Amino acid sequence: MPENKEVRTRFAPSPTGFLHVGGARTALFNYLYAKAQGGKFLLRVEDTDQARSTEESFKTILESLKWLGIEWDEGPHVGGPYGPYVQSERISIYKEYTEKLISEGKAYRCFCTQEELEAKKKQAEAMGVPYVYDGLHANMSEAEVQEKLKAGTPYSVRFKTPSKTLIFDDIIQGKVKFETKLIGDFIIVKSDGFPSYNYAVVVDDGLMKISHVIRGVGHLSNTPRQILIYEALGFPVPEFAHASEIVGMDGKKLSKRAGATSILAFRDLGYLPETFLNYMALLGWTSPDGQEYLPGDILPKTFDVHRCSKSPSTFDVFKKPKGGDEEVATNFSSLDQIAEAMNPKSKLNWLSNKYIRELPIQKVADSLAPFLENRTDIPAEYRDPKNKELHSLVDSVRVYLDNLRQAPDYIAEFFVSDLKVEDGEAKEILSQEFSPKVVSTFYELLKKSDPKTDEDYKALMTQTGEQTGQKGKTLFMPIRVSATGKAHGLELPILFPLLGKEKLLKRIEKISVQVGISLP
Repeated sequence: MPENKEVRTRFAPSPTGFLHVGGARTALFNYLYAKAQGGKFLLRVEDTDQARSTEESFKTILESLKWLGIEWDEGPHVGGPYGPYVQSERISIYKEYTEKLISEGKAYRCFCTQEELEAKKKQAEAMGVPYVYDGLHANMSEAEVQEKLKAGTPYSVRFKTPSKTLIFDDIIQGKVKFETKLIGDFIIVKSDGFPSYNYAVVVDDGLMKISHVIRGVGHLSNTPRQILIYEALGFPVPEFAHASEIVGMDGKKLSKRAGATSILAFRDLGYLPETFLNYMALLGWTSPDGQEYLPGDILPKTFDVHRCSKSPSTFDVFKKPKGGDEEVATNFSSLDQIAEAMNPKSKLNWLSNKYIRELPIQKVADSLAPFLENRTDIPAEYRDPKNKELHSLVDSVRVYLDNLRQAPDYIAEFFVSDLKVEDGEAKEILSQEFSPKVVSTFYELLKKSDPKTDEDYKALMTQTGEQTGQKGKTLFMPIRVSATGKAHGLELPILFPLLGKEKLLKRIEKISVQVGISLP
């Protein structure tokens, strides 16, 4: 590409569902490359699949991009010199170019019925050869065509594919070679009058002066058809970059279970947009210095599509499926279900913890506000993101957070006053014969020591185990219930330093009185 040519990239989603990881990464790579090169990033809506396209999906995709901070220079709600940016509003434009191709003998009307085409496919399958359309109507006379048009015979429009070897250099995948005879004459306008994907995308990219087409490797097989159409229409062929496949922890292509998760689910799970952008950028790309934590404006300044790898990139957010579990729960029905399936040691969580720890406390508090608003166990004034005392609490717990959804439980622990053992499981734990000794021993050791850190409290619990002969659940569960009144909750080595020695002693004393445990 000439050095003085403006870099123009685009993201062109179909509004047939929510924005998932693969689509979001494509949008991000296009956005970052345009920004890094001082170019323009366009958003275009490809809604020619009228049966599946919905206004709700369109709004969800826009909401997802806005949450991620991916802003377009041209497109819906922004405008630009090459609009409209919604394909269903560009039908007259496609029609003009279709008539041009037909008049030049580069395309033709095909009157084959769906049943006839299916029969030809089945015949090819029976013969064990790939199906290639036989060009039955490629050479019809104008009189024959007009006769069928007058009779109202439905038709599609096919591109007349020239026979040649097509070679192009893909920025990521390298040199790619295709034999066009394996493609055959393909449909560019469907019988309903709407253009096919491969056709509309070329007309749009050509007219919108797109310089780089950056997308997933799954689209590589579409590229030869598109290059043929660029050449037939006389448009400059853009540079292509097909990003690597995204695989799960098992090395397989992302299953519906993991890959079809909406980007907005990660927002609702408490991940910051900065975190998710940083994580997605690393799916198939490495920074020049190998750094993975890339806050602020580092990404838009350093991203280069030429540094992308063709090797599959691992989306490690979800646990590796066990046995046949990959086919279980192919669609998550709740945030809790997604949270349960997540890998606690993922790179996403590592990045998230770094962002939560290092972003300004006001930014964290603002992002935390939606997760606090319905928590009646936290005083109303502490749900105000401007409250400096909330800032202090958040500052003390944020080192332990993988996402903001975890924060309210930590914060709520500071406000527990009416401590009671109400749940049956908790009562049963403290009624076990070994529990009184565990609780009293831990209490006595705590009273005599001055613990500050999580390691100090771990050491106290270890000592308690040594003195009582208990370990595992029979050690930790009595201590947990005596300190919280509940059988489940935050990790004790994290909770105890936050509460502090004096508050923890008072809690144990209160619970012990309720259940009749004698303390030293």
